[in-house]
Amino acid sequence: MPTQFSIMVTGALPMSDYVPLAQQVEAYGFSQIHIADDLIFRPAWPILTMIAMNTSRLRLGPFIVTPQVAHPVYHAANLAALDELSGGRMVCGVGRGGFNPLLGIVNPARPVKMLKEAWLLMTRMLEGGREPFDGEFFKATHDLIYQFDVPRKIPLFIGTWGHQMARMAGGIAPGVKIDCAASPTHIAELRAEFIAGAQAAGRDTSAIEIIAGPLTAIDEDRAAAQDTIRGMLALLQPFLAPMTFAAGITQEEIDGAYNAHVAGDVERAKALVTDKAIAAFSLTGTPKDVIGQIEAMIAGGADHIAFGPPLGPDPTRSLKLIGEEILPHFSPRRG
Repeated sequence: MPTQFSIMVTGALPMSDYVPLAQQVEAYGFSQIHIADDLIFRPAWPILTMIAMNTSRLRLGPFIVTPQVAHPVYHAANLAALDELSGGRMVCGVGRGGFNPLLGIVNPARPVKMLKEAWLLMTRMLEGGREPFDGEFFKATHDLIYQFDVPRKIPLFIGTWGHQMARMAGGIAPGVKIDCAASPTHIAELRAEFIAGAQAAGRDTSAIEIIAGPLTAIDEDRAAAQDTIRGMLALLQPFLAPMTFAAGITQEEIDGAYNAHVAGDVERAKALVTDKAIAAFSLTGTPKDVIGQIEAMIAGGADHIAFGPPLGPDPTRSLKLIGEEILPHFSPRRG
């Protein structure tokens, strides 16, 4: 299976930036563009609408949507509408959501079951099913059906960092997306869990797709790249469990960097982010630095690399470096 390369961005950019960015992503030959659908940023749906209307080949979608913020039927309706608009180019990731604590949302006691139900209900809606859905977390009557034509079944990936969720995903989904992850060991573990779940369900494992979405900071100036990623990790580490603990990062280290950043002492916060955190969660450095890291991720089982935010100190320059200096290195295996 050829290795795919994509770009993921958040809704932190001005709205006027997304169309030229997506057109550049398409011009470089990336497979997909993913937009984070987190309520602390601009919402994904209007951004995806603009991109769908101004690109022709690039596949696109929200990674991830969470059923704890909006109902799965609402997410599926947005997907179907944009799939029609884009000519069948939508993909999607469904997950628990990384910033739920900031919204006062408490994770359910059985998150794996909750997410499986959400995935199954979204799939039912996108396939035009009429059977009643009577889950623990979500329900639908037999007459719940969209009053418009759904073009096709849209690929729904499960977004996760956890072993149990990856095993569940293997039983139903085409693959998983592991955001904020660059550890080949962690990728290999989740791939093995996904395959085990697929085999237990009697599914073919020849075409699975493990998407790794590492945070990314690439620049010709290695120190500038590291400074950029340290600032992001200072804020994100509290939301990356259980990967933080698997990487050997202590709660004291996590809290120290986060509290310093929230208090406004950004430089101290950056200084408290460890090198092992940078290695576990990101592709950081010069293009030559990260090529080896990407090779290791692919060897660990990543079929698809989605370069995540912030891309670098200057996202436009970083995209150029990825498109012109990194993608050509992997051209033979991209098919």
